[in-house]
Amino acid sequence: MPLNALSSYTADRVILPRRYGIAHGKSFLYGPPRSGKTSLALQFALGFKKPIYIDLANRRLQSDEVQGYLLKMHLEKKVDVLVLDNYHTPIALPHIPNIVLIGQKEACPQDFVPKCILPLCFEEFVSFDTKNLSLKTLFNTFLKNGNLPEIQEFGAYKRLERLYEIICVAFGADTELFLALLGFQSQNTTPHRIYSQLKSTMKLSKDRIYSTLTHWQDNNVLFFLPHSYKPNAKKLYFADFSLSHLLHHNLAAQLENMLFLELLKLGEHSNEALCYGDAGEFIYQHQAFVSIPFATQDLIEHRVSKMQSEHIYVITLSFEGQGKVGKKHWKAINFIDFALGEE
Repeated sequence: MPLNALSSYTADRVILPRRYGIAHGKSFLYGPPRSGKTSLALQFALGFKKPIYIDLANRRLQSDEVQGYLLKMHLEKKVDVLVLDNYHTPIALPHIPNIVLIGQKEACPQDFVPKCILPLCFEEFVSFDTKNLSLKTLFNTFLKNGNLPEIQEFGAYKRLERLYEIICVAFGADTELFLALLGFQSQNTTPHRIYSQLKSTMKLSKDRIYSTLTHWQDNNVLFFLPHSYKPNAKKLYFADFSLSHLLHHNLAAQLENMLFLELLKLGEHSNEALCYGDAGEFIYQHQAFVSIPFATQDLIEHRVSKMQSEHIYVITLSFEGQGKVGKKHWKAINFIDFALGEE
């Protein structure tokens, strides 16, 4: 059995460009399940002449077999870039300039640069379109399908089935806990509050819930967004905003989660922290952003009056306009234009 699985993985597969790049050197990719980490690493590797890709989750592979193969390829100068998928146990790596490891963040070796890979933002989703669909149609599809790259390939009747399968494979014994968390999407909550509400229906210890939530947060499977000044207040969001379709359909919660992820994208190259305020608005770079899907001017002015920021963006499904409430300037813009940077 060939250890280098590059050709079998990339056969009949179109790898589309993402907003992320991989720098030459030693990179460690982590993030939520099925966010496109492997495809990104392979796209990088295919730019070299002698790439090797090995999936360490393949149970037929033994650690000593992999290490022997890598040493042989290195000594014979038959590798100039190495990608190891599902990396979790340290193994002897060849001394080559370019190595990409993919795994859980806590497995990242000290001499590697960690890089989180999140699912598609709306701009990437639009760039994947090959049918020249309208932006409105693409938005509706994005909202319905979610942002995992591979989910776009499934029909409606298979989509939820595949989402559930991804969760079960990724989280195993913690699947029940993860599914229960989906009911807290875009809500004010904390790990303690989650434990208090779930302990009567789930047989999980407090330590296990806390450690599992911390692990998922470290790997950006989910996010506990802090309040602007209340240290213990949090709001819960997910890397895939559509997961709650598995339990119920809460459009407002999903759209708020979508806006959170778009703001998170804006902050990928900034040290500015994202937080939320008393009126449920996001605060980023001294500006406020709030999701009001079915906005009217009266509703906007009511919400804006409760905010502290002087510059406020209201993200809607269709309503557009601008105005003032006292010294506060607000501008309403639809999600499509906001996500595509056309505000």
